[in-house]
Amino acid sequence: MHGWVWRAGSAAIAISLCALPAGVDAARGMAQLAQNVPDAGGAAAPAPSPPANSPEQIRKAQVELKRLECFKGRVDGKLGEATRQAVRKFWASAKEPAAEVVITDALIADLTGRGDLFCRPPRPFFGFGGRPGGNLVLPLAPGVRPIPVPPAAPKPPAEAQ
Repeated sequence: MHGWVWRAGSAAIAISLCALPAGVDAARGMAQLAQNVPDAGGAAAPAPSPPANSPEQIRKAQVELKRLECFKGRVDGKLGEATRQAVRKFWASAKEPAAEVVITDALIADLTGRGDLFCRPPRPFFGFGGRPGGNLVLPLAPGVRPIPVPPAAPKPPAEAQ
């Protein structure tokens, strides 16, 4: 029973995909369907992109800047000084020249293409912290106190013979 339902559903889908509007040449319509490209004669105009600095674009950029840890403010869709500084910080991390901050779809795509924590400064791989001169304290289990080490006894001076 399930095989018959599957075949009937597949046939219905195939018929609906191959159905062409009236007055369209079958060969041209099938080629258009196969290439998934609009017909040059009756092509619909592409959807206009929103203007630069629209609240929707600013909100998307703020979300991406927050993901990259360039932006610490609130996502509000407003191009304030914090958002401008975050974009400049992103450009500095990406080693791109700084320019006037304009939020466009190209900038949002550039932000989206970067990995998480992009603006975070690099950290030393084996850094233990502490003072540069010494007194290195290794981390222990929580709540455990380090064992005190007694100071070394001074050596007696060597006797001259």
